[in-house]
Amino acid sequence: MIQRFSLLKIFVVIALVALGCLVVRQAFVGADWAKAIAFLFLAAIAWGAIHFLLGVAGYIAMSLRDLLSPRKAQSPFATDTPAPQIIPPKNIDSE
Repeated sequence: MIQRFSLLKIFVVIALVALGCLVVRQAFVGADWAKAIAFLFLAAIAWGAIHFLLGVAGYIAMSLRDLLSPRKAQSPFATDTPAPQIIPPKNIDSE
């Protein structure tokens, strides 16, 4: 199914891109506030990338652990039905 976009969403994206271009241009010109915002944005991207890479490394480590460790043995006494009652339940109606 094709994603539908409204004009409002497109205008919001265009406005955010324009603000981003303004910040980058002002940072290259030498404005300190723009350098700070650009640094903050790049730090957030780096933080997300680091956490993504750590997650991928953890997934690979867990996959390797599952491949290298032996399978858990199943009990030969396990069945699909519950065990028989050793002590029959009390007859509550007779008391």
